[in-house]
Amino acid sequence: MQIVLKDLVEYNDDRFAVKSVFKGAQSEAILLMLNPNQELPAHPHERFEVVLVPQEGHGTMTVNGTKDVDLVPRTLYYEPAGSSIRIVNTGDIPLQVLITLIRVERT
Repeated sequence: MQIVLKDLVEYNDDRFAVKSVFKGAQSEAILLMLNPNQELPAHPHERFEVVLVPQEGHGTMTVNGTKDVDLVPRTLYYEPAGSSIRIVNTGDIPLQVLITLIRVERT
């Protein structure tokens, strides 16, 4: 499978936009797109490890309401299952983040 991410880019003036990249048996990838000052509200990922790779723009990811992480293009970020994540576009150009969710068994 080959997906050209630029073909999925589509911003929304009112709120963040999400496009499905692929969906497998235990994983799923999405492309998150935020205009400047838009945010993806905090939400938990109880059953998923989260891998983020910003493609363009800059933003801040808040993890578990306490840790702020600068999102830099072409850098990989990982958060374990159970993390709560919020993303804000803090830059002056659109922010694109490729996010892969990997299902894990919780004991």
